[in-house]
Amino acid sequence: MSLRYKNILLVCPEFPPTYWGMRYSLEAASKKAVMPPLGLITIAAMGPSDLTFRLIDLNCRPLADEDLHWADVVCFTAMLNQAGSLLEVANRVREAGKPVVVGGPYATACVDVCRPICDAVVMNEGEITWPRFLEDLESGHLQKVYATEQKADLAQSPCPRFDLLNFADYASISVQFSRGCPFNCEFCDVTALFGHEVRTKSPSQLIVEIDTIFRSGHRGAIFVADDNFIGVKRQARRLLEELRLWNESNRHPFYYITQASLNLAHDRAFLEQMVKADFKGVFLGIETPSIESLKEAKKLQNIGRSLLDSVKTIQNAGIVVHGGFIIGFDNDGQDIFDRQIEFIRKAAIPNAFMELLSAFPGTELYKRMKREGRLKEGNEENLADGSTNIKTVLSDRRLLEGYSRVMRTLYRPEAYFERTLRQFSRLPRPDSYKARLENLLYFGPYTAELLRPRRERRKRPRWSRFGQMRVLGRFFKNLPPLYRFHAFGFLMRILKKYPERLPGAILYVFTGAHFYRYTYDHVVPRIDGVLKGIPSD
Repeated sequence: MSLRYKNILLVCPEFPPTYWGMRYSLEAASKKAVMPPLGLITIAAMGPSDLTFRLIDLNCRPLADEDLHWADVVCFTAMLNQAGSLLEVANRVREAGKPVVVGGPYATACVDVCRPICDAVVMNEGEITWPRFLEDLESGHLQKVYATEQKADLAQSPCPRFDLLNFADYASISVQFSRGCPFNCEFCDVTALFGHEVRTKSPSQLIVEIDTIFRSGHRGAIFVADDNFIGVKRQARRLLEELRLWNESNRHPFYYITQASLNLAHDRAFLEQMVKADFKGVFLGIETPSIESLKEAKKLQNIGRSLLDSVKTIQNAGIVVHGGFIIGFDNDGQDIFDRQIEFIRKAAIPNAFMELLSAFPGTELYKRMKREGRLKEGNEENLADGSTNIKTVLSDRRLLEGYSRVMRTLYRPEAYFERTLRQFSRLPRPDSYKARLENLLYFGPYTAELLRPRRERRKRPRWSRFGQMRVLGRFFKNLPPLYRFHAFGFLMRILKKYPERLPGAILYVFTGAHFYRYTYDHVVPRIDGVLKGIPSD
């Protein structure tokens, strides 16, 4: 490798405040971000041995002048909602005279926007395009764009460079077992980016990654960041069995969360296997209770069985359900807002991520909206809660007023905690008092830290028992008064009905605080501001 480009700085731009970012919950666990940039630490594992990598996650710390001085080339990855931060920091890097490289989903979807701000765009899957870029970097003959139609063989994907992370910054650590999804949802950009053919690592590959994380000292949550964990169920079954054995031999240091399609509920034996492998939660793309809208979106895997019964089946198996929901389909009528509220209440899904339908570049919905002249051009990279880039059948005013009402209703403290309590009533209770005590002692990053051997805890003094209590006490003290009132009432009800669920209940107090504050401090004021400029219907 040319000595001119020996030091490669990997930069993850800052995420704006969103429901997903959990900004107002992270303080309770002394964390700075939900999870690390898995793509960057993966490509770092593909570089020649004479390259030196440094990772800067702007969600955890700022980019220092010393970092820029050290770097020979600066490489970014970004998602659509990181575009603002990407542009700002890339300009700073260019002013410093350093080459800029941009990759990731944003570069792949919006290559024409990225070209002017960088020296090279590395599109598609990094396992293929990144090595080509490195070869040209060494020879000194960079192309402007690196792209491929080929899909990566994940069996050849290396173990990510977890050593580049400061684990203490993150509430969870992410790994990936599979990529791609067999379904064809019109609005989803997963298949546009990764295709319909689901490719997987071998179970032994992922076990190596899990073991590497374990040896780093992390305990608690691991997010299996698959597009659809059950895309190739045969391979997933093999992984679950190996993971179960590894967990047992290492005294269950982690719990796992993943993403899957709703037809997960159709296979109870698979659900049981997930539970035995310490999977505690799953994110499901439920989208809408409207069958007509599901058909419109080509979300056919959600049709044919009761949505409510499917959610209950997963909860009854012992897995918490987080749900994704969308408003703004052509078939959504004036009643969709009440229908969404009622469904989420009955489904007992505390963490319901509701969005307005948007057309992301590369999706079938984007192509259809463009054909129909319904695309609001130019703001795909700036989509946020309470905004959309398409002209919906519902008028802008009715859509925004309805969306605002849905979010205010879902995240009223009493409604949020009522759903959480109902969910706990569906989760199976441990059979023995011993198992209930174990459940009481372990759930989440804060209790996981206290389960460390004493010799390891000495290395992390800020996680002493008294330090932890001070952090939690400060968090509760700073909660909005109305939310704090309902939170304490909720915890009292948990102690009375399900005392072994107390640690999990505290986690829901944390996450609920984020949803409450983000809704009332960001989403509602933003929508109210937009509505002032929209004439009444």
